[in-house]
Formats: sequence, C-alpha cells, structure tokens
Amino acid sequence: MADPTNAGPPVLSVSRLAHRVNPEFALRDVDFAVAAGEGVAVIGTNGAGKTTLIRLVAGLLRPADGDIRVCGTTPRRWGQVSRHIGYVQQAKDLPDGVTVETYVKHQLKLRRAEPGRYEELIALADLEQYRHHYVRSLSGGSQRKLHVICAVAHRPDLLILDEPTTGLDPTARETLLELLRSLKKDGVGVLFASHHRDELLALADSVVVLHQGHQVQDASLDAVTRWGERSSLILEAFGEAHLAPLHHWAAQQATPGGPIRAVHTVEHGVKLDLPDGDHQDTLAALVARAHAAGLALRSASYFQPTLADVVRSIVEQVELGDLA
Repeated sequence: MADPTNAGPPVLSVSRLAHRVNPEFALRDVDFAVAAGEGVAVIGTNGAGKTTLIRLVAGLLRPADGDIRVCGTTPRRWGQVSRHIGYVQQAKDLPDGVTVETYVKHQLKLRRAEPGRYEELIALADLEQYRHHYVRSLSGGSQRKLHVICAVAHRPDLLILDEPTTGLDPTARETLLELLRSLKKDGVGVLFASHHRDELLALADSVVVLHQGHQVQDASLDAVTRWGERSSLILEAFGEAHLAPLHHWAAQQATPGGPIRAVHTVEHGVKLDLPDGDHQDTLAALVARAHAAGLALRSASYFQPTLADVVRSIVEQVELGDLA
C-alpha cells in the first residue's frame, strides 16, 4: 500500500487523455494526478464524461490517446496493475443465499489477499454483527460498505468509485464516508465521480471538473466549494398585482452587509442571492419581514445549487474570464 505521507510519485497520473464515446461526444485533453492518501473528485453536468473517465482509469476502456499510469504501470497491463487498484462501480448486484462471511472470504481468495484480513475488514466496515446474515438482506449502506472493503481487500494503492453514496440515506452516507476517510488516512488514493457536495467536503482534496467532455482548467476545489455555498431564496408573489410591490421591497433588501447579496427578477417573483454559507434560517426571517411589509406571497423556498449547477456557473465565469 502507498505511503500515506504523499511522498514519492503519484499513485495515479493521467495526461492528455482522450477517448471518443460516439460521433457526437468525446473526452479530450484530461490531465490530473492522485497522490497517496489524496481524494480527487470528478464532477460535471450529466453526460460530461465522468463515468467514462472512471472506466478508463479502471482499465475497462482503452483510451484513444494520452497516458494513464497507476503506480507507474498502464491499466492495459492488467496483470500488473490490478494489484494496485480497487474499483467499486455505481451499481453492483450481490448473490442470493450467501452470507457476509462467505462472500468476503470468497473475495479474499479471488483477490489473492491474506485470509487473515477477514476480521480486520468486517471490523473496518462495522459489519461484525452481520457476518452470518445474507448479503442481499443488508441495508443499502451496508451493502455499499461491503463492496468497498472487498475492493480494498488486497491493499490497493488506488480506490476508484463511481457515485459512492448514490441511493443512500443521510445516515448510511455518513457511515460510508467515514469508512472512506479512514482508508485515505491509511494512504489509499481515492478517485471518485460525484454529484453530491457533501462527498466533496468529506473526501476531496482536489477536483477534476468536466463539461461536455472537456476539463475546465481553471476550476479548483476552492472555487467549486465557494460557488456551492451561494444559496438563494425564491419568493413568488400571490398574483400579478403583487409583483411590483414585491420587486420594490426586494430591491430595498440588498444593502451592504445585509443578508441579501443580490436581487434578480424571475417568473412570478424574485430570487434573492445570499452570502456564502448555509442560510436556511434566513428564509423564515425574510418571509416574516415580507409579511410585515404587507406583501402577499404564494410560495417561498430555499435553494442551494447542486454540483451540476456549480459546474454550469463556473463554466460561465471561465468563459467570461473571471472565476473570482
């Protein structure tokens, strides 16, 4: 397993990577690296190429151009590189009638891992109490943890995940993220495709932003996190007659140092941009203030951008030449 101090060469290096998916879409000129113990997130809008990039790194697709190296070896030489990689795909079925103990021990044999790792692995995933349960009976979160511990059974240097917490409830998501954080601390490099901001905050040290198959070169994790914090409130007027008073009142709320950063006109109402940070409590305060001013509202909602929204905003800023 790699050195958790990040010393030495990266566990993964990708340079000038290109791959044509179909006549209308291709990945082009993707460059990044993953160090030991580092988490790198791949984000983008739907169809940006996230899963394609993950499959290329995992050796499931052959690139048309460019270079991928896992601990200095190309994934095309699977016999040599497989010992360095653990891969968890987005959805993977588990067999019927097989217990956790049987499944994990079988995976240890398949991966030529030390048989003695069984106890260590199920303890790592907090699955000891389920060792005699059928794998198909486990919760979604526990099944996902089972996939992860099997993927790292042979002590790989790089763990590759496609949408690691998709379909999990908040509690299951947090327990899985804690497992992945512990693997990072042990020196495992983690590359993961994501559309959840909480995954970035928990695991990412850097980010690869894809848009229409191209890597957004000037996008940093700091920029993504900053744009992701730009929440807003949407206030809808009760009717057409109430629109003008709502617009007039909203314009007065955007004061220096106040809770409103900017005001925009939207269909049937206004959008109030908030300063960086979580401002869900601001919604109730603003609605109370609007009612006190005699305004009639049909609806009020709090909006925080998804990662896809963040990518679109960053791409627009890059095109304008200003990512600040």
